[in-house]
Amino acid sequence: MNSSENASTSDREVVAKDNSTTDWPSDKATGEAQELVVEEWQPSKHEKAIIYTIAFLNLIVSLDATIIVTALAAIIDDIGGTTTQAFWIATSYLLVNAVTMPMICSISDVIGRPVCLTFSIAAFTVGTIVCCTAQSIGVLLVGRCIQGIGGGGIHSLGLVIHTDFVPLRWRPKWYSITLAAWAIGLSVGPVTGGAIAQRTTWRWIFYLMFPICGFGLVAVPYLLTLRPKKATFKEKMERIDWLGGFIFTCSATAFLIAISWGGTQFAWSSAATLVPLILGVLGLIGTAFYVGYIAKYPFIPNALFGDVSSITAYIGACLQGILLYGTLYYCPFYFMSVKEYSPIDAGVATLPNLLLFAVSGIITGRLVTRFNNFRWAIWFGWFFSCVATAMYTAWRVNDSKPVWVISYMIGGMSHGAILNAQNFASQALCKPGDEGAAAAMYIFARQFGMALGVGIGATTFQNVMKLKLRWEGLPTSIADYAEAYIPTLHSLPPGPVRDATYDAYKFGFQIVVATWLGISVLVLFLTLVFIKHADMNRKLDTDHHIDSTRMFRHWEKKQSSPNSNEE
Repeated sequence: MNSSENASTSDREVVAKDNSTTDWPSDKATGEAQELVVEEWQPSKHEKAIIYTIAFLNLIVSLDATIIVTALAAIIDDIGGTTTQAFWIATSYLLVNAVTMPMICSISDVIGRPVCLTFSIAAFTVGTIVCCTAQSIGVLLVGRCIQGIGGGGIHSLGLVIHTDFVPLRWRPKWYSITLAAWAIGLSVGPVTGGAIAQRTTWRWIFYLMFPICGFGLVAVPYLLTLRPKKATFKEKMERIDWLGGFIFTCSATAFLIAISWGGTQFAWSSAATLVPLILGVLGLIGTAFYVGYIAKYPFIPNALFGDVSSITAYIGACLQGILLYGTLYYCPFYFMSVKEYSPIDAGVATLPNLLLFAVSGIITGRLVTRFNNFRWAIWFGWFFSCVATAMYTAWRVNDSKPVWVISYMIGGMSHGAILNAQNFASQALCKPGDEGAAAAMYIFARQFGMALGVGIGATTFQNVMKLKLRWEGLPTSIADYAEAYIPTLHSLPPGPVRDATYDAYKFGFQIVVATWLGISVLVLFLTLVFIKHADMNRKLDTDHHIDSTRMFRHWEKKQSSPNSNEE
């Protein structure tokens, strides 16, 4: 190994490159060589510090996405607002989160990951300050949008940064640490939000973010010493696709807004829905044309969509996002309405799903790395997603604890496998050197799906519930205020009206999960037919390299000494 401190990481990568690109004479030799590569690559202490810091930062991103769900009623009760405005407190974060991801990642490729990640943490911190000091719903929504910008950057850059120093074969193993932290945030969010809403002021939801934000603002500039390709300021500005990013961001925002309120706040045939929907679709088509034929440095590389397997992976990511949002929102909603759980109990009820999500992601990452194969995990995940969603549909007639706990556990196991394997399939299927862009595209597609899930789930639930209420001769307006109506629902006296109303809630949920089942079956078919195998033993090809000359000097020297074989 070269004794130079700057070369310590790259030299260990060369070992992996040489072993992974040799033409081995037999299958046995191939297996032995791949096993040798797995044993040889280990991150330095500097790289481990970066990995764990990224994981810690992703904890607040996922926590912020779910902690608000079980506290919305307390927020509205304190500062005022309508059910519609409560809906946008959660939705605005997801929407802004999704549409800003591609541009932040594209800019980071030019000016550097550290600058963009530090900006994202700062934006998240500013948004958090605005939220915790808000005295009106409008100010709170502004804060949530600013948080969404920061959260989108933290989440997407966390994955992209892994592509700069972790060889593809080992990314599933090491990124599973970040995935586990993300799942933990999702798990404790609803419980924490419910506890805060019941025991103290809802502002503590945002106060909790400050220690992690402070840590990130100090740690990232110090630890993340990735250096991009050298260029002048003018050259960097010319390489950023400002026009394409602007058209895309505006178009995606208009499209998601229309999908979010279409059929719920406004009719699908109304101008309020049709205008942004049409403008959004036309803008996205225009973006595709501009990126494909006009842009000199497109913010989304065209090569990402040149293969049917890659396109299938992105479609799968988007559709999984719909299911993820649905599970995080509608299942707790079901527990609080139909089963009359408190916000804390509803949060606790999600733990079987989310804890299995984390465990499954970690195990899948290690197995994908070990066997150099991601297809089995994708198929496994989508098959059991079909099983889990089929079991969810039975909750209308049998929602006993064993039924929903077992189905919840299967659902968490399936999503953990899909999330890890499908993620790195997109990187293995792209052209060498495009792994960072593929990672950014994948995580955007999944987040875009979560934002789509807001509108799809709400429209499906409300329309189906209205249909059921109409059949029972009850006011259909109940469906328009299904969340706000929960206290009234629980106070209804026993009798036919109460039973019919409860069944309308159950029926709405049943049809929502039936759409999840249809999505799961569709994606299982697509992945079985179109996802092809790709070797993950590929060279690490990036313009961003870790500079360790100004830190951890004694660690790097120890690693470069002849007698040091391990950390």
